Amino acid sequence: MARIVLKDLHKHFGKVRAVDGINLDVEDGEFTVFLGPSGCGKTTTLLMLAGIYKPTKGEIFFDGYLMNDVPPKDREIGMVFQSYALYPHMTLYDNIAFPLRAMKVKKDEIDRRVKEVTKNLDIGKLLDRKPHQISGGQQQRVAIARALIKRPKILLFDEPLSNLDAALRAYMRAEIKKLQHDLGITTVYVTHDQVEAMTMADRIAVFSTGKIQQYDTPENIYNKPANVFVAKFVGTPAMNIIDATVILENGSFYVVNGSIKLKTRKERAEKLEKLIGKKLKFGIRPEHIKLSPKPLDENSIKAVVYILEPLGREIIYNIKIGDVIFKVLTEERMDLHPGDQIYMNISLDNYHLFDAETGESIFFKS
Repeated sequence: MARIVLKDLHKHFGKVRAVDGINLDVEDGEFTVFLGPSGCGKTTTLLMLAGIYKPTKGEIFFDGYLMNDVPPKDREIGMVFQSYALYPHMTLYDNIAFPLRAMKVKKDEIDRRVKEVTKNLDIGKLLDRKPHQISGGQQQRVAIARALIKRPKILLFDEPLSNLDAALRAYMRAEIKKLQHDLGITTVYVTHDQVEAMTMADRIAVFSTGKIQQYDTPENIYNKPANVFVAKFVGTPAMNIIDATVILENGSFYVVNGSIKLKTRKERAEKLEKLIGKKLKFGIRPEHIKLSPKPLDENSIKAVVYILEPLGREIIYNIKIGDVIFKVLTEERMDLHPGDQIYMNISLDNYHLFDAETGESIFFKS
């Protein structure tokens, strides 16, 4: 397997900086996911790893070897695309064997490797069929088998599940994760789907505007977002974020926005003291808000039910305070209707503050 290191990596297309100074270290055997919206630079970075694009500036290392000028065929990589790129006139066996035949590997060795890789992917009984005779999930497994048959040191996935329906995506997420775990191949996986990223990755690199906003474990990406972009992009529903300031009143620090006034814990007093009068963003995840018919303490905020969004096991309450709407996610069912008065209680152990100008987290740094 291989360790991947990217140093100050850039890719420009004319005046467009598709990738703008990326530094990244993927450990040997690690499953790293590149997550971000369309046009953020994640696929461009993957294509530079594959050797399809050459960096404008910066360096790519595999196991300490500089790869910038190494052609794709010599990089010991396997790649799986969104479009499975199977040859429609060939059987599945021939599709999978194609890379080895191109390398002029002996027939007996090809046969042995095809049987070995298809056994792991549970498609061994389908090898005499053609792509149009099997399902989308099976086609994806054939594409993975073709990537694996060369025994690559690095496996690259470019949005491989985008063409599948929701149920099949969920199934294939688990299948790919289990396969990577069993084989131990260093893997980089590109997606815009946060569920794929959170459920599959050892670490996630969150991309925006050609830069990595945060590179961390799924748990830290969710619970300790480095900036407003990460906080809003990861999580469904998204984190509630409003403008805020910090004030000092009678020896206590408060986070304030209009009629919203939250007394903070003393543990964060040192950081909050430096923020008095500064423009901030206050953030709280929907599951860290509790609703109650009566105030629970001095931080309970009177609000009005705006609308309800039932999800089956859970429900999203849209709660309005002045002109601000908060989303509250809970499994608790309450007899509430639009227009009803309710009290909102925010967990003081789980709130976030961000610099309004830079978007950077006050409490958690990337």
